[in-house]
Amino acid sequence: MAYYLGIDTSNYTTSCAIYDSEKNSFVMKKKLLPVKEGELGLRQSEAVFHHTVQLPELMDELFCDFDGEISAVGVSDAPRRAEGSYMPCFLVGVNSARCIASSTNKPVYKFSHQQGHI
Repeated sequence: MAYYLGIDTSNYTTSCAIYDSEKNSFVMKKKLLPVKEGELGLRQSEAVFHHTVQLPELMDELFCDFDGEISAVGVSDAPRRAEGSYMPCFLVGVNSARCIASSTNKPVYKFSHQQGHI
């Protein structure tokens, strides 16, 4: 049985999920970043801060009933696959994915946020 962990830290939502390849099903936890009413988004420094707080909480919820072994970690590392497409908020997910993968000796696969939608 293969389980895969996915992490996405976009400029609007902190998300993590475990995909069960045998059952073709997943469990997902996500939380919107707190954008004040009337504003269009957050500064990157604010998004990074909120992901740093929210991702561990969501991972705790995600793994509380999980008793399997993760085979690999997928993570969004940029908004899209284009020259110059970069946002610091994705570093929170990438660094978390790297820590999990290195501590479990599993590979990390990087995708763009846009690819994650597909």
